[in-house]
Amino acid sequence: MSKSRRIGTGFESAIVGWLRGEGFDAERLTLSGNLDEGDVVVRDGAVTIIEAKAERSIDLSSYVNEAKVERDNYCRKRSLDPSAVDAVAVVKRRGKSIGEAYVVTTLDEYFA
Repeated sequence: MSKSRRIGTGFESAIVGWLRGEGFDAERLTLSGNLDEGDVVVRDGAVTIIEAKAERSIDLSSYVNEAKVERDNYCRKRSLDPSAVDAVAVVKRRGKSIGEAYVVTTLDEYFA
C-alpha cells in the first residue's frame, strides 16, 4: 500500500472513529473504481456520504464535485433518491485534531 493510500485510509478510519464516538452510525465504504460510492456513510435519520481528503494541496471545488458524483453512485446502487442523501467533503487540517477537520459542501446541498 502506498504512503498516500495509508494516510487516506487512516484519515477515513479516524473520521469513522470520531463519528461513532459522537454517537453516529458510521462506516467506511469499499472502493468501487470509477463507480466509487464515497469513503464513509453516516446514517442518523438522514444519510450522508463523505468524501475524505487528507492532501497537502486543497482543492475544495473538486472535492465537492467528487462527493456529489459518489453520492449519486451510492444512491443508484441502492435505488435511493439523491435529493434525500447529503454529500460532503471532509478535509484534514494539518496539525489539528480530527474534530477540527473542515466539512465542505455547497449552499444548495446544505440547505436542500
